[in-house]
Amino acid sequence: MSLQFVMGGAGSGKTRYLYQTAIKQAVEQPDRLFLFVVPEQYTMQTQKELVRLHPRKGLMNMDVLSFKRLAYRVFEDLGVQVPAVLDDMGKSMVLRKVAGMVRRDLGLYGSHLEQPGFISQLKSQISELGQYGIRPEDLKQVEAETDHPLLKDKLKDLGVIYKSFRDYIEDHYITAEEILDILCRELPRWEKLKNSVIYLDGYTGFTPVQYRLAELFMLHAREVVCTVTVDLRENPYEKCGIQHLFYMGRHTVCRLKELADRHHVEIKQEIRCDRHPGWRFKDSESLDFLEQNLYRYTGKVWAGKKPDIRLCQGKTPAEEAAYICTMVNRLVREDGLRYREIAVITGDPVSYGRELIHPFEEAGIPYFMDQKKSILENPMVELIRAALETVRDCSYESVFRYLKTGLVYDRETGNSEENEDTPVFSRENVSVLTDRLENYVRALGIRGWKKWDQEWTRPSRGGERLNLKELNQYRQWVLAPLKELREAFSQEGASISTVTSAVRSFLEKMELKEKLEEYAEFFEMRHCRGDENLAKEYGQVYERVEELLLRLEGLLGEEKADRKNYIQILEAGFEEIRVGVIPATADQVMIGDLTRSRLESVKVLFFAGLNEGLVPQRKSGGSLLTDTDREIFRSFDMELAPTAREDSCIQKFYLYLML
Repeated sequence: MSLQFVMGGAGSGKTRYLYQTAIKQAVEQPDRLFLFVVPEQYTMQTQKELVRLHPRKGLMNMDVLSFKRLAYRVFEDLGVQVPAVLDDMGKSMVLRKVAGMVRRDLGLYGSHLEQPGFISQLKSQISELGQYGIRPEDLKQVEAETDHPLLKDKLKDLGVIYKSFRDYIEDHYITAEEILDILCRELPRWEKLKNSVIYLDGYTGFTPVQYRLAELFMLHAREVVCTVTVDLRENPYEKCGIQHLFYMGRHTVCRLKELADRHHVEIKQEIRCDRHPGWRFKDSESLDFLEQNLYRYTGKVWAGKKPDIRLCQGKTPAEEAAYICTMVNRLVREDGLRYREIAVITGDPVSYGRELIHPFEEAGIPYFMDQKKSILENPMVELIRAALETVRDCSYESVFRYLKTGLVYDRETGNSEENEDTPVFSRENVSVLTDRLENYVRALGIRGWKKWDQEWTRPSRGGERLNLKELNQYRQWVLAPLKELREAFSQEGASISTVTSAVRSFLEKMELKEKLEEYAEFFEMRHCRGDENLAKEYGQVYERVEELLLRLEGLLGEEKADRKNYIQILEAGFEEIRVGVIPATADQVMIGDLTRSRLESVKVLFFAGLNEGLVPQRKSGGSLLTDTDREIFRSFDMELAPTAREDSCIQKFYLYLML
């Protein structure tokens, strides 16, 4: 049992040392397991690099896992049966259901349940409490002892919802945050751990449950080696304030050292990666100077002649994007760089991503946007939401939201034996008829299912030559698939399961799967990068919606369904679905986020939008607990996610790592 730190600044060769040492020992000691535990987004990159460096080009007694993947590996080896994991989608739907059940017991949040985005905020807050090990009893304790009336009201409502949520899923599901809790209980029984060396690499810090796992590693593994990013000119074993650039690294060192001392685990002499210039900056003195002085306020000024850092000012984000596009083309054509050796990072990937996409597509530059997209704006999701609203009240707004999704039409099946008396409403016909229908409905003020479901005979003012027979045929064709959906809600004892089955039948009759596939093929045929991403989005969305419906039946199938609650539960699930795309090719420019993206083998980095408010980015006010509330929890020795001030300091560290 031992603990050893590998310390140094960014780019100093910490990970390089780890790889070389692990490979050497793995070759010399084939009976021992060498286990790399890295962040989820690092696993493939770490595997590739280890295979590349290994003399035998294979990892026989080496493995690369994240904490979550390690959990499933341990569960599989020990035969541990874990309940189904409730992801964000399922969590939001269950929370919407249980919050509605206990609405009468809610004082502060009872009137907020229908507000857009509130369930998502509630889900994030419940997830945070679970991630940091806060139980409903802890909320009661803080509620009883604090003298802040607003916080008391918040904690009372959160406690009611949190407990109801835990009771509802008990014995059937667990949350993703609980997987590591189960791992903590089972890990000591894992025999492979006793003959293993654990390498913790790529982490800027750990959550409380991850510290518990690190403690178990130290107690049961042969050796634990942890890389930490710190400035070796200072004492890394000394605590410092959050405003210090290397607070996260030093906090990690102090916390792990305390755990080791508590259990009398040997702490080996640290490995100091203090070569200058560092491995990453061996060809760039100016970047090495930046690494040594950024946010250190030493007063030193670069005196070299050829800096590799250039500051460019643009009046608008579009001007910045145009400049980046021009420079990318020049670097590829004149300097011989590959697209994959260039990356663009920003603190606001949503806004700057939109600005970058257009000039990149115009110039034919292949790119990959490293972010997942919500499906709420997808036409299929909009069609489902509008259809459910239509069968509830048949308002003007809901009906034409439904018809204007672009998915309400008869597909061209190529069947020449169609009944001549049955009109075919093609995409072009539907567009024209929808406009005529809208004018007629507005002119006569038609609202409600009863008026929509009866024959229309009155001519409208200015529409005397309107073909009412054709309009009535179109109206009946529009209502036909919606009637069965409406009847499913009207049945006595209708449950979420029966209504969901009706929704699935509705999607099949509307041939939405085939229509989305046709759209995906259409986008694939167009040689435009943005259309490639749309093709992949349209190719995924039907399966994701089907998965949501299956999850809804499994979680809440036996519950009673009414139109209003069913729509709200379904929308809570839709809000959590994100579709991501895999890079189409290896040779493309990465467009990423300051805190999330991880770059590999990049030679030129563009940082867009290095402006106040974006870097460090202001924390959005999306949490139910304020920074003051979090400080109160801290006074009770209960840790929660960082406050806005702490988050801005942490973002400076991410900026340092990225540069």
